[in-house]
Amino acid sequence: MALCIAWSVLSLRAQSWSALNIQTKPAFTFTVNDTLSFPVYVVSTPQDSALYFATNLTTNVCNDQICLPIEINLFWDLLGNYHHFSKEQHVAFTKFDHQYFDEGDYQKLNALLLDTLSPLRDYQVEDLLDKDAQKYSAEVDAVTRPTSLLFSNVSVPGALYTGYTLWHIVNGPIKDALHKYLQEQYRARKWQLYFADSTVPAYQEYFLKNLSPSESKAYNTQVVALLFAEDDFIPHYAIDILQQGDLLSNPANYNTILMQIDRLKPHVTTEIISAISSPNEQTRELLTRFSKSQKANPRQKELIKKLLDYEK
Repeated sequence: MALCIAWSVLSLRAQSWSALNIQTKPAFTFTVNDTLSFPVYVVSTPQDSALYFATNLTTNVCNDQICLPIEINLFWDLLGNYHHFSKEQHVAFTKFDHQYFDEGDYQKLNALLLDTLSPLRDYQVEDLLDKDAQKYSAEVDAVTRPTSLLFSNVSVPGALYTGYTLWHIVNGPIKDALHKYLQEQYRARKWQLYFADSTVPAYQEYFLKNLSPSESKAYNTQVVALLFAEDDFIPHYAIDILQQGDLLSNPANYNTILMQIDRLKPHVTTEIISAISSPNEQTRELLTRFSKSQKANPRQKELIKKLLDYEK
């Protein structure tokens, strides 16, 4: 699943490569179509210490001179999904006849690169051009073909080659290379806590699904915290982990969860009540109090009654 943290394009464009915390050695060097090679680094942003894979890239984006080479900073999340781009303050992206991008063009380019299901995936760039029309460039005294109207919604006007080239760079085979690096380096780089403490559901899910039985006890606090995650599914993955140990069968452990039962989502509350066993006196007090509250639904009240009656 792709993940996107909310960024304004304005803030992205202001993110200079030199302002990032860049690890000294690149994670690896990646080659696109045997013609373009670039180093990929693990970087963090000084504002929030968020981690990304990133590269500072200068490349041609078309095989004529009607569009200029582009200098761009590209960022992927740690799962290998394209996340955002930025540029240096002195750099302006250009389109047909060397016209500068406007604010809407930058926004459209970012949205285009985020769309992993874009039709750009399945076509050669020449297939996206209008075969029956020509467009004259005053800048280089040349004639080119405009983008077909059929594909005008998946390109920045006047910058088809730019969008197409960048889309295939950020969404092509590099995604598998980045994900492979994550799998190989996840524990070596001690990224477990970073993933567990993230607010990004995809990171939380990766942490829980890659938690080995031997690690569960060491990361018990993080697993319990994910019972309260905003995402609807993450708490259930956390419950699966907790059920593999003894936490939900030991009131000395699970009563701390029941003390915060009002913070759990209703469907998570129901699953927790269904999973616990061997209640002690404190458990009885906590569940009795909750069953009398307005937050308890009929199903939860029924489960509490059965649990407490069974353990009498």
